[in-house]
Amino acid sequence: MGMSYRRAWTLVDAMNRDFVSPLVESSTGGRGGGGAALTPLGEEAVSRYRSIETRAAEAVAPDLADFAPLLAVDDS
Repeated sequence: MGMSYRRAWTLVDAMNRDFVSPLVESSTGGRGGGGAALTPLGEEAVSRYRSIETRAAEAVAPDLADFAPLLAVDDS
């Protein structure tokens, strides 16, 4: 993702604090190794975000189609 491990966990921590309950739960390492997983709220947040993303893309598609001819495109 082009970011450090620390930066990623800082962002996860911020998201966890911004919602009514954590979006991501982590487990400590050890013999079986640690990990992280979305909580049920995290799954819901991702699902809702993807829905918003899809609806936004559909809403602006006609405008982007009208805008595309105005761009200089290098086809080489």
